[in-house]
Amino acid sequence: MYGWRAKIGLITPISENAEHAFHIYAPEGVSFSSMKIQFPGPTPEGLAILTDQLEATAAVYKNYDADLVVFGCTSGSCIKGFGWDQECIRQIERASGKPGLTTSTAVLEALRALGSKKVAVLTPYPQATNDAEKKFLEDNGFAVTNIVGMDVSYVRCDGRKMEACDEYFLYRNAMKMDLKEADTFFLSCMGLSTMEIVDELETALGVPVVTSHQATLWSALRHCRVGAVVPRMGKLFTL
Repeated sequence: MYGWRAKIGLITPISENAEHAFHIYAPEGVSFSSMKIQFPGPTPEGLAILTDQLEATAAVYKNYDADLVVFGCTSGSCIKGFGWDQECIRQIERASGKPGLTTSTAVLEALRALGSKKVAVLTPYPQATNDAEKKFLEDNGFAVTNIVGMDVSYVRCDGRKMEACDEYFLYRNAMKMDLKEADTFFLSCMGLSTMEIVDELETALGVPVVTSHQATLWSALRHCRVGAVVPRMGKLFTL
């Protein structure tokens, strides 16, 4: 039987990355279902369109046997500032009747579990969204030593360009980061395939690595009380 340990409902922008990664890396007995919402792009305006659909989409899970409903979008769950992730959770829980979680909440939990104080951040976002994410992290108690938005404009031009950021592209951009003042590296965005490079990045960079996918899976499993060590997922999954 699928989901005998936990059934997790996902709400994500239109992308297959989250489900693909979670199905590969989740421990046995954990299943995922997914609902998609329109996503014009990671600008403040595009994220407003995205989050306006959250509560109605979460309502689909009302009659589904889920243990947790997760809003899997980092920028979407932090774009409106301090406490916005908790408001997203309230919307999910009100609409679905199930416990809720967001990727931004999961990232905060992961950073706290690691004892992080100073974080360097790499994203595929435009400057306005980076500014909002930086403020969100700072208002939640973390110093952001630097935040860099990767140039993904050349990768693809059909609205799915972030999905084409492969391991080579992400690893090479991460290796350019200035980490002299940082104790943790955060690779942000659920639209990026990051699970495959977590261990390699930790070894190369010499600091704990948090990614949106990794933190969301880690937190979701903890909320569902699934105790499991997922190999090659960095220091976070050893805690």
